[in-house]
Amino acid sequence: MRETSENYMNDFYNFFQSTKMDIVTAGYLDIGKEWNHMVNEFLHVRIYYIRSGSARLTLIDGPLDLEEGYLYFIPAFSIIQGSCNDHMGHYFIHIIPDIFTEHFFKALSPKQRYKMDVQAADYLFPLIVHNYRKNTLASKIATESTLKLIFSNFLTDLSDASLNNLNRFTAAFEFIDKHIDEKIYIRDLSALTFTDDAYFSNLFKKTFGISLQKYILNKKTDRAKSLLLTDMTVAEIAEQMNFFDTASFTNFFKKQTNMTPKTFRSRLHVGGGKRGL
Repeated sequence: MRETSENYMNDFYNFFQSTKMDIVTAGYLDIGKEWNHMVNEFLHVRIYYIRSGSARLTLIDGPLDLEEGYLYFIPAFSIIQGSCNDHMGHYFIHIIPDIFTEHFFKALSPKQRYKMDVQAADYLFPLIVHNYRKNTLASKIATESTLKLIFSNFLTDLSDASLNNLNRFTAAFEFIDKHIDEKIYIRDLSALTFTDDAYFSNLFKKTFGISLQKYILNKKTDRAKSLLLTDMTVAEIAEQMNFFDTASFTNFFKKQTNMTPKTFRSRLHVGGGKRGL
């Protein structure tokens, strides 16, 4: 059993080390009651460390209280509304999601916050912000290394079974990402893990807390949102994603998001650091 556990850990370590974590923006901000009127949807994964004070985010699946001394992970494309009764000082890091950042944290759900040692946080987060702003090759390497060190805080509760399942699903995630504009069959995914369809579907839901079908729909929706950030017309996006016509794409998008593609474009704000998001 110990050898199996070490194999899981080694496989996961190699997977973890090979991931790229591209930072879009990073900084520190104090916010106040102006957050009470903030409604945004972001393309990027966000990491918050709350240095002082508190606030609340309303995510698509419910409220999340941001409290002093905790580290938070906010998935990409979370529709959020902010509220702050007094003030909150926080570090924020936005990263482009890849297979690791997008899927690894799903295995940790529903735990969404982690207590950080104050001295460690006060050293690591300013270091990331400093190196991000330098924007040199050496600073980029240092930033990614420091970010992975912070990410290691999320690893503490992973069991051997979770590590094994994450490794097992990597090929399936890659297949879904590559073929998201096509019809995806469970048999194609289960074949990658040498399991039958029912076992694969059940294990997926048990590991990530979401059905495989719902996950694929979410991925397809995120793909549509990404394309809606471009200059492509809705008709061009529908064709790109292999929908029968513009109307069928619009119906799909509205069913998944409760808004039309046009409404989504009008309300979208791709967040930078101006409001501490």
